[in-house]
Amino acid sequence: MEEEVDHRGDELPPLTKRSSNVNLERILKLHKPDFSDAHLTTTGFWPVIRTMMRYGHDHVMSRTWYHNHGEDPNNGPGVLAVAWHTAGLIDPLLIVLKINKPYVFAGRQDILTGPIIGWWGRRMGVQPLLRQAERLRGFVDDETATRVNSSSMLTVASKLAHGQASILLPEGHSHSEWHIHRLRTGPVRSALNAAALARELGNDVPVILPVGLTFRDPHAWFSEASVEFGKPIQLPELPDKNHGAKLLGGEWVEPDKETTITVRNEMRDRLGSLTPDAPDIETWRAWLLLGHISAKLDGNRLTTWQQEVLHGRAIRDKMRGSSNKVWQGPEGCGEEDLASTSKLTEKARTAAKTLHDMKLDSRAYHPDSAKLNWKNIVLAMILFPLIAVGLPFTILGNGIQATVGFMIAKFNSEAVDKRTTFHMMTMMLGTVLIRPLIHIVTALLLLKAGYFSGYQTHIIAPILIVVLWLVTDLSTFLCRCFLRISCDIRRNIRTRSSSRSEGWNSLSAEFDELSEMLGVLK
Repeated sequence: MEEEVDHRGDELPPLTKRSSNVNLERILKLHKPDFSDAHLTTTGFWPVIRTMMRYGHDHVMSRTWYHNHGEDPNNGPGVLAVAWHTAGLIDPLLIVLKINKPYVFAGRQDILTGPIIGWWGRRMGVQPLLRQAERLRGFVDDETATRVNSSSMLTVASKLAHGQASILLPEGHSHSEWHIHRLRTGPVRSALNAAALARELGNDVPVILPVGLTFRDPHAWFSEASVEFGKPIQLPELPDKNHGAKLLGGEWVEPDKETTITVRNEMRDRLGSLTPDAPDIETWRAWLLLGHISAKLDGNRLTTWQQEVLHGRAIRDKMRGSSNKVWQGPEGCGEEDLASTSKLTEKARTAAKTLHDMKLDSRAYHPDSAKLNWKNIVLAMILFPLIAVGLPFTILGNGIQATVGFMIAKFNSEAVDKRTTFHMMTMMLGTVLIRPLIHIVTALLLLKAGYFSGYQTHIIAPILIVVLWLVTDLSTFLCRCFLRISCDIRRNIRTRSSSRSEGWNSLSAEFDELSEMLGVLK
């Protein structure tokens, strides 16, 4: 009988169809640990991967905002980025696109063995991890799991010690909550060993970098994300002075429990404070609304998702009287969360729900949001004829992969937090597998039709392919701009219409009451 809880009694994450197909023989055959300073990615492959990721990002995300609370993570020593995990493979994608270092990846075993993604995973040098979800359900024995995981984590530690970067998501699985799940110690143990190795080698000591990922809707296509790089966690020396020497000899040695737990708790608090840390989405919407009201009291208007996130969290932290603890979920500090239970939040939750029922959000609070945005309307009118010309190129170059991604996301039985991953992956893979073929066939058809009969085929064909690619990129960019502006116009019109409805007067009275209550708090 399969185990359904871990050693703490927490429910194990459900296995997807891919992750439940644990092929141990194939894992052991493909697993290639490497403790040197060499890059694991196949030579010349990483620029291609980053380009594919950019196409995947631009297809899935409307806007992504980046903010550093500390120094630029591209400068300095090796970086182990850690984040909570609510949007599948979109989460590491957003980090990779900003931290431009050589990478070492470790993740679910099927990223190495899968039929399509596995081919790419192997060329990226992904190190497999056999989780408790597979082990406790009987897919792998403890001894094999320990051996594979130890060598994978030692590989990660070695690369970090040589100044490379890695991303580990310590919750261990993607989810749909608005607070962090229980954090595993694997990333901390790997980081501490990386620090011990770096000290033994005389290299700069790597750091743990908490990353806040906050989506307007983590499960929606064409959503917005705020990515925040927190202040890095400096890693202490381990009590065992010979720890680094043992690691350098190729032996995985666990760091001591006390240091591990201390660093893990610091990571928990730093990371948790960069998330909504709310009991539910309704409470998070209430804090966002209060953030907008607070900004208006200061004479400002929040115009970006990042501003909304920062102001919403500031309100939350002010009500809590703390900005460095986790309050919700299994990692919660155990104290009463006044930010969730206060009368102010209760009233804001009611108003935010009313807005949501109107298919609006807290941006509708500001009076200017109900005024027609003529700038957007004029831009849309200017773009419309360009879109009419460019749309066929966009559909020709990206239509197949976009349609496949939409169909998989819509009808796949996997959890809702994986849906954006399907949109992203089909666009990434389609960029190298489908789109080049479409441009080649189109160029050949144009040549066969005699449009360029005066030119030598072997010269004009490559030029045509490049031109088609560039035109498709340009038309796709314009279509994305038009779609973004159209969404803004639609929300603007909906807000204007709602503000003139009968129910808006009572909602406006709630806004006034919230403003008075918040003024007292300030």
